[in-house]
Order: sequence, then C-alpha cells, then structure tokens
Amino acid sequence: MNSAISSTHSIDTKLTPAGTLRMWARVGAAFCFLFFATASLAQSTPDIISDITTDEKPQAINPSGEDARIRQLQYVQSVLDAKLHDRRELGNKIAAANEQDRADLRRAANELTEDITQLRTTIETIATGGVDRKLFETAEEKQKKDWREDVSLIARPVLDSLKEITEKPRQIKELNDLIDAKNAEIEVSKNALASLASTTLSDDTHSLHGSLLNLTNKWQKRLDDAQSTIKVAHIQLQGLEGDQPISKTIYSALVKFAKGRGLTILMAIAAAWFVWIAVRVLLKTYRHTLLDKREPDSRTRYRVAKYSIQALTFSLILIAIFIVFYERHDVLLLGLLILLIVGFVLNAKQLLPRYVKEARLLLNLGAMREGERVIFNNLPYRVESINMYTVFRNPELAGILRIPLAELTKISSRPVTQDSWFPTSKGDVVIMADGNLLRVLQQNPDTVELMKRGGELISIPTAQFYSTSMTNLTRLGTFGVTGSFGVDYAHQSISDSVIPNRLKHDVENAITQSNLVDALEEVRVELAEAANSSINYWIFVTMNSSAAFSYFRVQRIIQSACIKACSDNQWSIPYPHLSVVNKPTEQIDVSQLGPATPFSEAS
Repeated sequence: MNSAISSTHSIDTKLTPAGTLRMWARVGAAFCFLFFATASLAQSTPDIISDITTDEKPQAINPSGEDARIRQLQYVQSVLDAKLHDRRELGNKIAAANEQDRADLRRAANELTEDITQLRTTIETIATGGVDRKLFETAEEKQKKDWREDVSLIARPVLDSLKEITEKPRQIKELNDLIDAKNAEIEVSKNALASLASTTLSDDTHSLHGSLLNLTNKWQKRLDDAQSTIKVAHIQLQGLEGDQPISKTIYSALVKFAKGRGLTILMAIAAAWFVWIAVRVLLKTYRHTLLDKREPDSRTRYRVAKYSIQALTFSLILIAIFIVFYERHDVLLLGLLILLIVGFVLNAKQLLPRYVKEARLLLNLGAMREGERVIFNNLPYRVESINMYTVFRNPELAGILRIPLAELTKISSRPVTQDSWFPTSKGDVVIMADGNLLRVLQQNPDTVELMKRGGELISIPTAQFYSTSMTNLTRLGTFGVTGSFGVDYAHQSISDSVIPNRLKHDVENAITQSNLVDALEEVRVELAEAANSSINYWIFVTMNSSAAFSYFRVQRIIQSACIKACSDNQWSIPYPHLSVVNKPTEQIDVSQLGPATPFSEAS
C-alpha cells in the first residue's frame, strides 16, 4: 500500500543563494518525513505487518478471535439470506403487479440489491482478513479520450493518495452517521408499533384489521432492518479500527515508509546535495582563477557567472530529483514534481518581467549600480552592495539601510563626484533659519538630535532636517561674525583713518582678553556708509570653528569693544533726532475777501 501522500520539496523559484537552497532542502526533508509518516499511519490495515515481516514465522491463531470472526460471518450471512429472500418475494410481486405498483416495487428491489452488495462486500472483507480488494478492481475504459484526460493522469496519483489518506476516517464517520440515523429509525419504528398495538377495533372491521396488520408488519420490518444494519455497521467499525496496539501500528508504518518513499526522498536529497556541491566547487575555482574584484568589469562578470551558475544549479537539481523519482517508479512524487514545474512555467508569464528587472540589478547592469549615489526617501545614499537585500549607506549618518531588491527596480543612481552627503556632521554647530544656534549630537537615517545652549535637546526627522535651510559654522574650519557700529558726524575729520584703526585695535584686544584668543583669525573694520545721522562702520571678525558655539558672544564682544573705544576717545554715539520747526503764520486781509457764502456753495 505505497500510496501515502507527500509534499513536494520546497524549491524557491527565485535565483536563491546557495545558503537559502540548503535551508529549504533541510526543511523540505523534515516536512516530507513527518508528513509521510502520518500518511502511512492513516493506512494502517492488517496487511501492513504481513508485508514487512515476511521472514517471520506465522503466529498461532487466537481461538477466541477466530470464534468471534465466525460468529460475525454467520450473523452477516443470516442478514444476507433475509435480504435475498425479500428480494425474491419482491420479484414475484413485480411479476404479478400492475404497471403503477411495479415502479415502486422495482425501487424497493434496487435498494435491496445495494444492501445485498454491501453485505457480500462485508463478508468478503471479514473472511479474507481485510485485504485490499481494489487491487483486483478494473475501471471501465472510456472509448473517447482527449488531452485533458491525459493531463489529468499526472495529477490523478496525487488526488488518489489524498483520498486514500482520508478514506479510513471517512468510512468510520459514514458508519457512525449510519448508526445514528438507524437509531433514530428504531425510535420512530418503536413509537409507530406502540401506537398500532394500542389501537383497538371491533370485530366487524375486518378490512381495517388487515390494513393495520400490514402496517404493523411493515413497521416491524423497518425496525428489524435498522437493528440488523446497526449490528453490521458495528462489525465493519470493528474491522476498520483493528485490534493491534497503536505502538505496533506506528512502528510498522514508520518502517514501511523508511523502506519505500522515505528512501526515495533520501536519495533525491542526496542527488540534489551532490549537484550543489559539484557546482559550488566549479564556482570557487572560477572565483580564485579568473576573478579580480578590483576591476568593475570583473565584478560584473563574476556576478553574471555567479547567478547564471545558480540558475543552472537549480535546473540540474530538478533534473537529478526527476531521475531519482523516475528510476524508483514513484508515480506520486513524480507527479508532484511535474505539477510543480508546470505551475512554475504557468506563473512565469507574470513573474518573468519583474525577475528580469531584478536580475539586471543583481548583475550590476541596471539603472542602479554599486558604488554610485541614489536618492532614497529624500536622502542621499551610496549603494554599498546589491543583493536580495541591497545595502545603502550615508557616510555622515550612523547605520545602514537594507532594502528588498523588489523595491529598487524603479530607482536610478549616478556616479559619485565631489558631492556632500549631508549638510552636517556629528559635532557641527549650525544656525537654523529661525536664528537658533544648535550643536549636532547624533544623526542617523531616522532622526537628527541637536542641543541648544543650556542643554535642551531637539529631535528632527532626518529628511526634514536635510531639506531645511541652515548655516554650518564648523564644516569649512572658520566662520565669520559681522557687526555694524556708527559714530557722530562731529568726528567726520577722523572718520576714514583714526576711527577704523582704533575700533579694530579695541575689538582685537577685547577678543584677546577673553578665552577665545586661540580662535581669533582676523579682524577687519571698514567705513560702510554715511547714514542720515551717523557714519557707520562694517566690522568683520573671522574665527576658528572651535569657537562656533560662541557665535553670538563674539557679536556681543564686538559691540562692547566699539562702545568702550568711543568712551575712551570721547567720540559721540549718535541716536535718532526729531527736529520740530515752527514757521510764522501769514496775516490774511479779510477786506479783500468777497461776501460771505455758505460753505456748501464754495467752489
């Protein structure tokens, strides 16, 4: 009984790496073994032990078991004789009946024929020890066949095995349902007979007596048939459930599986493993002899060879498994493998365009290539490596991104030049568009953490931070602080020489006296403009980036130094003036005016 269902090896239809193939082979082997063991247990019939232990001596027949079997045969034979007798009587009635009654009698005869066939099958099953009668049953050949029937021959072993696995539980359930239905019939029949028995008639109703007698016989026969059917069903259940220990059944099923389909699966796994090892050795030889990973063209050739060999390996493994199944004459596993291949070919029409795009990326021949720059989620990244999970890295951000290859078929890259990867680095000091002075603490592909003076922490999404306008005071090594200061026009005579030099000297002296002396690079003071009420000077201080977090402090030092210079030199600091001029009022000669007129009439 070598018809247990199996599950196919889980073979990935993608161009999987060798490690993935090895994992799927192990998982498939374990799953197949457990599944086939369960399937073999479902078919545990009395002939299992005899098939396995052919060399063992026959055991002595248990006399009590033999007597019970004979009693079962005698009981079923008595029921069969009664059914045959009833069918002969129906045949006599059909011959003598009119056309209307003949149809009802024929239906009853057909039902009896089905019962007789089932009883004969039961007798044969009990008498022969439960052997598989299906081996000797021949299906009727159909005269007309088409290609669909030929295709169905491939899937038929799979479907037959599925049916055979569930056949025993289905038969047990059908018998239990039959017993429940017959018990219900017995209850109804007893109620009907009790009602008929309680009916009392007078002596002059002879015709009604006859009708009630016929009904009583009819319901009694139904009761007897239901009771005999229940007894036969119990006998069939006993034969299906068996009387051998469960441990012996499990052991027999496992041994049978190991000698049959289990050995076939093990041989198929060994063949697949041998093919994989052989191709892997060839690939390693190519890698050591022909590959120079320093050259981009060589890397591309290596990728083409690698994935081409993986596709070839997949094909060779399928061929090796097919040969093993064919030589072992395992129609079930062979059919499952063919169905797997056919399903893959049918789905290739939809999957092939996507796989072609992914294959171009894997071979480093697509729109995105290794070592180039891409924009992903509004952030720039360098393509570190292209594989099933492609690695993106931004040198300025902590961490990497692993992106599935399927999401990258529409992304293109460009060669890396002197591009900036991010506006800031860890530790930089920036001035935001709102005027806040911030220091960068951490930055990764998700968030940027910044610190304000005083210790406040600000977190900004990285993509939002990247698109924000800011001034980086640290990246180029120096930064400049601009100031403006004005003096009164009373000092116009020294405004282009003395005052600029004095302001420059005092600003340099003020910064030198602070703790920013090491960061000072240059101080420049120039006359900027002659404004409405003052002469304004442009002051520019260049500082080293180490003092970037003192940007606003330098501004304050500039203003303080300029005020001190004016105080030391008695220079006036202008402020806005508002002049009020009082003009004299002209005298108007009233006599020269015409007669008074209403205001509304004036022109």
